[in-house]
Amino acid sequence: MNGSRLNRNQKICIVLHSDDPKGMEMLFDTYYSTLVVLADTFLHDMDSAEDIVQELFIDIWEDKIYRKLKSETLDSFLYISVRNRCLKKIEKQDVFRHVMSLDQVDIIFEEYNERYDIIVSRVLEEITQLPERSREVMKCVFVEGMKYREVAELYGISISTVKTLLGNSVRKLRERLNKEMYAGFLLLFCRQE
Repeated sequence: MNGSRLNRNQKICIVLHSDDPKGMEMLFDTYYSTLVVLADTFLHDMDSAEDIVQELFIDIWEDKIYRKLKSETLDSFLYISVRNRCLKKIEKQDVFRHVMSLDQVDIIFEEYNERYDIIVSRVLEEITQLPERSREVMKCVFVEGMKYREVAELYGISISTVKTLLGNSVRKLRERLNKEMYAGFLLLFCRQE
């Protein structure tokens, strides 16, 4: 796990451990989309995938599971929880309509993890090709999760300059990455302000 993801997970866990509902918002904003995509790879049904992930978040809060979460294992806990819930749902469905062995499910999970790693490394590689200031701003916002205001203060530039640099950089990424990679970039790196 890279440092920025670990730092982000540490922040989430600190807020969650203080019983602050804001921690659940942070967890949701950070992981919801990725977990829904993962669930959909098992279920091939976006509505069911969303239901699985929403139920997981509800259980984490209502059963106070959040108090036991650790930043180092948060990603794995969430991915494995979603996988297991999907497997249970598949088991309950008509066996003849949805035949999938555990080996196939493990392969899907491995493919998802490999694809995730490929997308992350390719996007980071493309970011390194950007001009220095654009690269610095992209890393601060998309990799480190900093706010525009924080980046502007760090580099002594205006917020509108930060937005312009980001806009130009994202446009270059869209030109250089294929559709799947660019969609992966949006899904994995772009968080709402």
